[in-house]
Amino acid sequence: MDSYQKFEDAIVEHWEAQGTSSVRRPYWSDAGEPLLEIPLLEKLLTVAVRDGSSAQSGSLAKALDMWVAEELRAAGFDAQSVWPRLVRPRVLDPSVLRFIGSLDARTAEKCCEVLPRFASANANVLGSTYCKQVDVGLSSWMTGPEILISTKTMSSAFGKNLANRFEEAYGDAKNLKGRHPLATLGFFFLLNSSIVDEPRNFSKAITMLQKLRVEDDAYDATCLMLVDWEEDGRLAISPLNEKVPEGLSATSFFREIVDLTLLRGAPESHELAREKRRLLQGSALEPPGWDMRA
Repeated sequence: MDSYQKFEDAIVEHWEAQGTSSVRRPYWSDAGEPLLEIPLLEKLLTVAVRDGSSAQSGSLAKALDMWVAEELRAAGFDAQSVWPRLVRPRVLDPSVLRFIGSLDARTAEKCCEVLPRFASANANVLGSTYCKQVDVGLSSWMTGPEILISTKTMSSAFGKNLANRFEEAYGDAKNLKGRHPLATLGFFFLLNSSIVDEPRNFSKAITMLQKLRVEDDAYDATCLMLVDWEEDGRLAISPLNEKVPEGLSATSFFREIVDLTLLRGAPESHELAREKRRLLQGSALEPPGWDMRA
């Protein structure tokens, strides 16, 4: 069992209750906006804090990572190429799975048993100057990194920590874009909604997220999402998100990530994602032979 297991279990339970999966559900509305599974995000965030983990433990960030990855899978990107994967190992080149699939059943079963011992739970991507652990992404041996998303969470001490977060984010963007200029870079920032009570810090967060995407060799999409800590221990996406500019909203973020990745990819790549983008709400394409727990 790894640190993502409780989120894997919550995700599988969520989709089983709905009789579908992230890959099979419709992803785009008639207006061309992503249909984000916000209830799943709230469930994962609540799981992260209800087991006693603090915001500083990394559990909250892992919950966010798993949700962002689920949204990429729902958009139609290869479920095995997106990390963190729904199942262990969390990071694995899909060509390895294709190779295992070509083996006889007995040998393939043995390979699957030992595979988690040799694969990594983290994705380390070499940038122009240093190697960076990337929270969420899409990559394969043939294409190299196509999507690289950094996620950050912050629950308090905004005045003390905001500047450091943005300095790190700016440096990471330059580093990754320097080596992977065609990769779609995203920065997703989840904040306690109490920051709204600190107008100067709230304005600073908005301005810095907007600045992170101004330069061509920085982020392609940035997002600011506010979350409420409820008295009963639940975490809920805050109504105060209406104060966040539309360009920093989660719907805008995923729309830009998907569209830029499809634009920069080969015309024959990401077939399911391209097909989903063309389909109207409620008529999602049945994905070809993908098992949620394969």
